[in-house]
This record gives sequence, C-alpha cells and structure tokens, in this order.
Amino acid sequence: MVRINFLKDLSPWLKTKVMKRFLLQILIVICPFVAKSQNEVTYSQYMFNNLLVNPAYAGYKEDLNINLLSRNQWVGVKGAPTTQSLIVDGAFFHNNNVGLGLSILNDRVGIQGQTAVMANYAYRLPVGEEGRLSFGIGVGAVQFSLNSDKAIIGDQTDPSFNGVQNYISPDAKIGVHYSDNVFYAGLSANNLLTTALNKNNQRARFIILPPIHMFLTAGAILNVNDDVKFKPSIMLRDDPNTMGNFDVNASFLFKDVLWIGGSYRVGVDMWKKTNNLNGTFQQNSLVGLVEVYVAKKFRIGYAYDYGLSELNSYSSGSHEISLGLVIGKNYRNNTLTTPRYF
Repeated sequence: MVRINFLKDLSPWLKTKVMKRFLLQILIVICPFVAKSQNEVTYSQYMFNNLLVNPAYAGYKEDLNINLLSRNQWVGVKGAPTTQSLIVDGAFFHNNNVGLGLSILNDRVGIQGQTAVMANYAYRLPVGEEGRLSFGIGVGAVQFSLNSDKAIIGDQTDPSFNGVQNYISPDAKIGVHYSDNVFYAGLSANNLLTTALNKNNQRARFIILPPIHMFLTAGAILNVNDDVKFKPSIMLRDDPNTMGNFDVNASFLFKDVLWIGGSYRVGVDMWKKTNNLNGTFQQNSLVGLVEVYVAKKFRIGYAYDYGLSELNSYSSGSHEISLGLVIGKNYRNNTLTTPRYF
C-alpha cells in the first residue's frame, strides 16, 4: 500500500503555490488508490431531512415527502466530490405506525463513483401524547465504478486500467430516532455490509470500500415570539479509520416560511486516528443556508460551505441545492396536530 506521508519527503520546491495546487489536483485523482478509506457523503442540509443519515426517520412528516438534492464540493478542484440524491418517504397503515422510504444516491470523486439504492423501513411507536420512538433499517445495493480511462498512468496497455469497471454489493444501515413537539435525537450506522462482505474479494480490489459510519444527531425547536422560531441542532459523525466531524447548527424560521441559518463543522479525532489526510483534506468549514417555502407544499434550499482548511486556498467553496415537495391527505386536510419542524 502506498503511503500518503511520502509527501513529507518531497523537496522544498514543491512548496510553491503552483506546485501545491498541482499536487492537490493529482491527489484528488490518485486518492482512490492510496487511501485506506473514504468518508461518507457530506451534506449541509441534513437537519431538514434526517433520512439522509438515519433510516428510522422514514415517515416523520407522515405525508409523502419528496426531496431532491445536488451538491458540488470543493468547487474549482479537479475531481472534487459531486453528489445527487432523491429521497421519498411517508407514513402508512394504522395510526401511521410504519414509515417507508426510498433513497437513491449518486456520488463521484475523481475517477471513482458509487450509485446506491436503499429501501428504508421504520416502526414508529407512540410515546406520550406527541412523541414517537422509531426503529429503522435500510437495505439495498451499491454499484461502485472506476473510470480508469480518466486516469493518467505510465503503462497505457495495462488491462487493469482499461475502460469502466463496475462492482455491485449489498448494503444495509440501521437507526433509532425520537421526536416530539420540541426535541429530536437519533443514532444510526451506515455502510454495514460493504466492507464486511468484500474486504477479501479480489473483484473489489480497485474499489475503496467505505467503513461503517456512526451518526449522532439532536436538535430542538424553540419559540422566540409568534413569528420567529429558533432551531439549534448538532451532529457527530465518525468511523473507525478517519477523522470524524462535529457540526453545530443554528437556524431561525420566520413566519413559517423562511429558514435562515448556519453551521460550524470541525474535525474531531476522538480515537486518536492518524492515518488520514487531516491537514489538507479535513472538512472544517462554516456553512450558511437558506430555505424558503415558495408555496405551502414546496420549498427550495441552498447552502454554501466556506472551507477553513488548507484546501480552501484552491477551492471556491461548496454549493448545495435542495428541493422539497409534500403530498398527502394529512397535509392537504391539515389533520396534523403539530407542524413538522425536524
């Protein structure tokens, strides 16, 4: 395995800005071959739809909830991550005790990509008058791809670097989620099967298999006055191999129409893991976001990430756009006893 720390031995002439920019762009392309693990897809608007990270969230809004999201990360860096997702979920059967959801994810980093389709199931237990405790599971498949035609290699005749290679693996995730009128919390684990089933599989030798990721989320909604609400929230994300992230979020809702907020994301190394690219590729950032309900059932959201790591010198930030549509008898007839702010 090639080691990333070979960069420390490079001669001083590589420290010029031009060479550092070139080196970073090359690293984006070769990271799939030299890194030992790959971070989970990063989102900045997950606090408006936790099904992005937790299958137990399925059915929270009870009506049919449709979300589209597109993210361009580290704009200006060649081969930087791009992500698109489609999520549909709702609550069904007696007393809306079952949440069902479908999530489709497409993610590209350099010459490697993945497309995942997951079916999500949540059993939602009533707790008190307004609370719900949900247990969820997601199962599906992930197609990993490697477009070696885009790689620059010395031996152009090497059959290992010829065309697009695809590999499909089953995957699963689990989670638990609690919510009531003013508070929510969740714990989930993703990527449960990909590494466990394929780490010794020769067919997957060119694929960076994502490790299990753990997510801890929590938040609340507080009334400032009749027209303004305040929503603080946090998320901790970690995995066994690389540095995790801790997000602190704060958003204000004006007249139930306009969300304006921000986040601070910082790297955390709780388990003293050192075999990663912390200095250059860590995702420390400030995030500004806005979401507006252009109609009662339809919202548009935008988030901008301003990086605080070394990579910010070579990138113009990250952009994320989301669209949300609510369809269903509960929403149409206003039978929901409380709005869904989480």
